[in-house]
Amino acid sequence: MFSSLVVDKSKIYSDELKNNKNSFYSYFIKEVLQNSNDKILDAKIRIDGSGDRSFKRNFVAYLRRELNSKQRIVMKNCKFVDSKNNVLIQMADMVAGSINRAQCKNKEDAANYLKIIKSHLDDIWNFK
Repeated sequence: MFSSLVVDKSKIYSDELKNNKNSFYSYFIKEVLQNSNDKILDAKIRIDGSGDRSFKRNFVAYLRRELNSKQRIVMKNCKFVDSKNNVLIQMADMVAGSINRAQCKNKEDAANYLKIIKSHLDDIWNFK
């Protein structure tokens, strides 16, 4: 099972989130993990992408600081991986693409994309 977060970037008011890709990803990954109602604990997070060493270090530190406490470990570890070598990241990209296509009301085949993954989909959270 999986859950999805859909973010309409036109509805974001924060200049930092609108203009800084690293801040955008950091914030929304934290939101997903923080609001999982304890469905996600001891997570091993894999992020597609490279980014410089400083960003990676700051990103992981931010998630640890925001998510983990002595009583509750949400994120066990976090690694950056190359999607070309990781089939799970490739699958996540395909699922995200299917959910994105399903959100397109003007596309005739939009519903077909959701039908394919619906039996594995726990929730779609539309950020507002």
